[in-house]
Formats: sequence, C-alpha cells, structure tokens
Amino acid sequence: MNDENNGFVLTSADDSAPPVLVDVRASGRLEGVLFALTLRQTYRNAGITPLEVIYTFPLPHRAVLLGFVSELNGSRAEGQIVARQAAEERYEAALAEGEAPVMLEQSGDGLHTANIGNLNPGDEIVLEVRFAQLLNFEQGRLRLSIPTTIAPRYGDAEQAGLQPQQVPLSSLQAEYPLALSVLVRGSLARAAIECPTHRVVHASSDDGVTLSLSGRAWLDRDVVITVAPQEPQPSLLVRASDAVSSTSPQVLLTAFQLPEAASRGPTALKLLVDCSGSMAGDSIASARIALRGVLSTLTAEDQISLTRFGSKVDHQMAPRRCTAETLVQAAGLVALIEADLGGTEMEAALRSVFGLPVKGSEHGADVLLITDGEIWKTESTIEAARASGQRVFVIGVGSSPAEAVLRGLAEATGGACEFVTPGEALEAAAQRMLHRIRQQPWREVHVEWGVHPAWQTELPKGLFGGDSLVVMAGVEAGASAQPIRLLANDGLGMTLELARCEDSPCSAGDSVSRMAAARRMAALEGESAQRLAVDYQLMSPQTNCILVHQRAEEDKSTAEAELHRVSVMLAAGWGATSVVSGLAGFDLGQVGGANGTVTSRSIDRAAAAIAAMEMPRLSRAESHFDIDALQGAPHTGSRRSEPATLLEIAMHVATLCDLGTPLDALVDEDDGLKLHADVRLALDQVRALGTTESQAMLLLAGWVVTQGKTMGLIQAGKSLEAYLRTVDALLIARSAAAFRLVLGGHAIDAWKRPESRLHRLKASMGLSPG
Repeated sequence: MNDENNGFVLTSADDSAPPVLVDVRASGRLEGVLFALTLRQTYRNAGITPLEVIYTFPLPHRAVLLGFVSELNGSRAEGQIVARQAAEERYEAALAEGEAPVMLEQSGDGLHTANIGNLNPGDEIVLEVRFAQLLNFEQGRLRLSIPTTIAPRYGDAEQAGLQPQQVPLSSLQAEYPLALSVLVRGSLARAAIECPTHRVVHASSDDGVTLSLSGRAWLDRDVVITVAPQEPQPSLLVRASDAVSSTSPQVLLTAFQLPEAASRGPTALKLLVDCSGSMAGDSIASARIALRGVLSTLTAEDQISLTRFGSKVDHQMAPRRCTAETLVQAAGLVALIEADLGGTEMEAALRSVFGLPVKGSEHGADVLLITDGEIWKTESTIEAARASGQRVFVIGVGSSPAEAVLRGLAEATGGACEFVTPGEALEAAAQRMLHRIRQQPWREVHVEWGVHPAWQTELPKGLFGGDSLVVMAGVEAGASAQPIRLLANDGLGMTLELARCEDSPCSAGDSVSRMAAARRMAALEGESAQRLAVDYQLMSPQTNCILVHQRAEEDKSTAEAELHRVSVMLAAGWGATSVVSGLAGFDLGQVGGANGTVTSRSIDRAAAAIAAMEMPRLSRAESHFDIDALQGAPHTGSRRSEPATLLEIAMHVATLCDLGTPLDALVDEDDGLKLHADVRLALDQVRALGTTESQAMLLLAGWVVTQGKTMGLIQAGKSLEAYLRTVDALLIARSAAAFRLVLGGHAIDAWKRPESRLHRLKASMGLSPG
C-alpha cells in the first residue's frame, strides 16, 4: 500500500513518495442568496506503479452537487448519479478491466470521497466538482464559508457512517496550495466585502467585484468572506422551472427578511465551553473573547452559569443572578479557561448542563455552547438536545469548525448558530447571539403562497429578527403572481404579516429545482429518497456519482493498483499546533514550512495539546486481557492473518525490552507482527522526524501505554522506561502528536472491520477481509 502522508513539495524520510494531489483551484459566484462554485483538483502519478487514489474532502454545509466531470490526460468524461450499489459494481468492474473509473461518494456531514481507479504512472487527472449553496442573511450580513480541510475529530468515524478508507487522515507534513476567486454580483457588489481569513485583492468590473486570494494560501483553513450591504435587503422571490415534476413544474424560492421581534425580558443563560485538547491555542483564545462579549451584555436581571467540558464536565459556576460580584467572578473564571480537559464528550456535557436547575425564570433557560464541534458522534447528541426542551445556541470557533454538526444541534432545538474564525470580531458575534436569545419567539409561523403548493420545504424551529428565511415550494404552471406572505400569530390571537415577496425574477437552468429537491430529500428515507436523488441527479447516502474513462487496449492497466490515501492538511491552529492570528499570544505560523518540513515550534504546541488529552481507548472490559498471553502472542513464528492491535504491539515491544534486546533490534521482520496500514503511516511520519525504524516502534509503544490505565499497560510502561530515557524528550513529544493524529481515533485493543465492497480495500489497508 502507498498511503499519502506527504504534501505538496514535501520532503520525507526517503524522499521517494512524490505527492499525488498537486493543485487545487476554485472559482465562485455570489449573487443574492445563491453561491455557486467550481472546484478543480489535479492529481498526478509520478511514481512507477498504478495507483487507486482515495481522497476525502469537505464541501460547504448543504451544498448541492450540480456537476461532476473528470479530465484524464486531456480526455473529458461526465459523471452520472446512480444507485450506490450499481455505482460500486460498475467501478469495480472497470477497475478489473484495466479502465480508469472515477467515483464520488457522499460520506456524511458535508464530506465527500473521490475514488480514482487505475491512475497509471505518468497520468494526470483533473476532477471538476460544481456545486451551489443557498445562504442566509444573519443579522444583516452574509457570511460565506468555503471549507478546505477536515480537522481531526474525537470518537469513532464509523459511527458517522464512514468506511475505513473514507476516514480523513490529517498529516503534520502535508502541504497543498490553493488558488481561489469569487465574483460578487448584483447589489451585493456595492456592499462592504471582507475576507478575515486570507489576504485578497479586489478587482471591479461591469460584472461586479472579484476577490482573489493573494500570496501564499493552503488547504488548511476555511476561506471566509463576509458581505455587509449598505442598505437593508428586501425579501426576494425567484421562480424557476422544474422539468422533472409533472405535478409541480414551477418552483418558488423565497428569501424573507425577518423583522425585529419584541424583547422577552430577562435571560437565564447556561454557558458551556469546550475545553478539549483540539481547542488549544486559537480556538480557546477565541472562546475567552466571545465569553467576555457575552458578559458585557448581561444585566442584573439575567442569570448565568458557567461549565467547562472535555473528557469530563466541570461546573465552575452554578446558575445565579448577574450581580456585579457574579460578573466579576465570572470574568475571572473566563480569564483562566484553558483547553486542558482531554476529549470532546459533548453529549454528556449537554445532558449535565440541561439538568442544572434554574429558578425564577419565566422562559426557562437557554444554553450557549462555544466549541469547534470536532466530534463524530452526532445523532445521539442532537437527539439528547432535542429531548431536553432547552434551546441550544452555538458559537463555532476555529479555522475549520464542523459546521454541519453544530448547525444540526442548534436547528434541532430552535436555537441559532454563528461561526467566527480567528481574525473576525468575536465579541460582536457573541453580542449578535445574545440579541437573538433575548427576542420573543414568533408563533405559528407559516407561508401564504396564494395557491395550494404540492410541497413546501420545512420551516426551521428558530426564527429571529435580523436573519433571513429561505423557503421553497412546488406549484402548478402559471400559478398566480400575487405577493407571497410570511405570517405569524402575535400572541393575542391576531395574524401578523412578518414579510412579503413581490418581485419575481426568473431563474434559468435547473439549479433551483435541484436544490429544492435536495431540501425535500432530507426528510425522506429509503427508496423514496433514492428515487428522488436519481431523478434529480443528486448525491445522497443512497447514490454515488460514477464515470469511466475508456482506455485503448495498449493503455489498460494490467498490474494491481496500490491504494493511495491522500492525507488532508492539519487545520491551522488545531490543538495549538500553530497560531493563525495573535489571539493566543504567538506570531503567525503553521504546521509545515515552505518546503513541507515540520517546525519544532508547531510540534511543541502539538505535543502540549496531546499531553493534555486523557483519552483511554479500550473498547472491551479491561479484565478481558491476559497480559502474559498478550506478551507471548506475537512470538508465534508465523505471520498472523490479521494486523496486530496497538495493545499487542506495545506488549510485544515491552517484552523485547524485558529481554534486554538492543534498541536497534526492536524491529525484526521475522517476529510475526503484521502492521495495520494506519500504524505504518504513523511510523512513517515519525521516521520523517529523524528517528530510526526501531526508535519509531519504541515511541509508538510508549504512546500506546499512555492511552489506558490497565495493570498490563502500567507494567509495560515500566518495561519501556529505561529505553525511552535514551530518546530526546522533544522527539517523544513530537512523535506523540503524530500518533495522536493518525491513530487517535482507533481503539487500542481491536481494529474495526468494514463490509461488502470493501473486501478488496481491506486487504490493501492491512485489514481482515472477514
């Protein structure tokens, strides 16, 4: 297997693995509430063996794929969306026949996985992804966020529906360049347009204003563009044709601008702050600033509590009135907040905070959560929040927050979500959120279309003055052009008009009808969802996009392709591995240097973050382990059919240390140990830091024994202690960061097994095909 653990112009230990992902370019257009972007990824096989390339990458929240094209050595092919199983069968058949298949899968939470089969030596392929997204005005401004990387997440990725080969691998060394431009058209071109995340240049033309990234830009953080119009935006109505539907051939898209609601009086606010290791550095500094913004808006009539969470929950202040003394005490606690609580057990923290009693509040309590949202376990967390009856408002921080996770949590409870990246006005974001929380909720909100619609997209539970609301419906052809109104109950039994749409520009093409179908599909399951996805050519959990480049007979691949998983760049500022801005008191920096090398300063920060994490990963009861048997297990004289677990590797190395084996002989090809693909990847990254193969194995064993507290692991740690003393302490800390990034999501005592089509991929990854 040839895993991708290198990035653009990366130097590695043997300098023999050139990067496969060599260029990423994107161009977009923003007009009104519609954003469209074309993304082009270039892959090149500069090696000597055929490759099967797999790359998991993010698209914006609720983005709808409108087109997928591939260019292999200049030959262009267009993808077709079909049922998932049919796509997989076609891909596998083309792979076996020596053709060049390409398949795109939706992995969940905005993640997509590209599979490129039989990329022959010397081949260059460009994948072109075209998508569109509907945006909302938030307190009078548009915030456009284009994700470029996937930050490491806490928990088991398979719980989120990802297959093993789809799980993104973050690399400390990967470095991929990004070129991007966005054209802002229409009335928004006259607005104040800023990019707080990157240096940009503005260019005006008759079409509008184009923003282009300038200087060095990488796939290591979201690209954020904010647009603040000089005048209030009117509500908007767009009519579009739907060539697929015979019952509703016309789609109405409305963007209502919501008026301010009345104040509902004093607020009971439960502050919940993520203090897990991933928040170290920029994110926790952002959280402190946001919390100061919250405290500055509270009055003596309000109530607050303050809770930190990570692997455990730390209630620092019980609910109480916001007296001057309380606010001073809260400010002192906020100043001392650090990201030192290990993993991100968000569900347990929310349940604990929901249970905090609040007295004397007419409206109950609301939760304000500040986090980067980097978790895989989401469904049960969202369900627990929905069942609580308390609204959850979220401020997402960091360079690459998990937007789908956090928006899902807020929307399920009737709350709202704001995102702030280093460089944005954090206190202003907190104050905008408090403005929402203090508003009286609108009741019985509904749309009066003037005709009976065949379908209508669901209205969110939380509607707040200053934000916009996008709703779509399907109607008959030639439906009346009378105004469409958004109505609510005023609380006294009278109907109140909140907004109306009268303008009716027409939209050409099928973008609007397909985005409407995507919204409708979210409420369907099984065959109904699959049928709608195929009819409208939409990506979904039930469908994949597939195309096949037909090769000439002499160009067909005859050798078995090696699996090549492209790593993602580590999100800037993640876990204090770097600092994006001056928030945390350091200079601007990032993980990789200009030549792809890892800087000691960034690794020191990574090591500090890793050291703060307390994340045991035993997946079975600790009493199940027979330490003597485990120590002897690797010495069977024959290679096992399944890869050794992390626990078995640590016990094996500890046994060798007990036997007095020389340090340079800890790795022996005849010892019977078969290594999992991710273990090999992690060891390669540590070797790139300047270690020998045996040192890397020792460091791996040393890291494993810190991940649990069984008697066996404690004893193994004692066996390793003398050997580890011979290794530089900084190197131990640096290696811990690499092991945490690659292996941190695995249990130490077992490897999860994939299913069906994955038998072939499992063998390539060193996994059992059972």
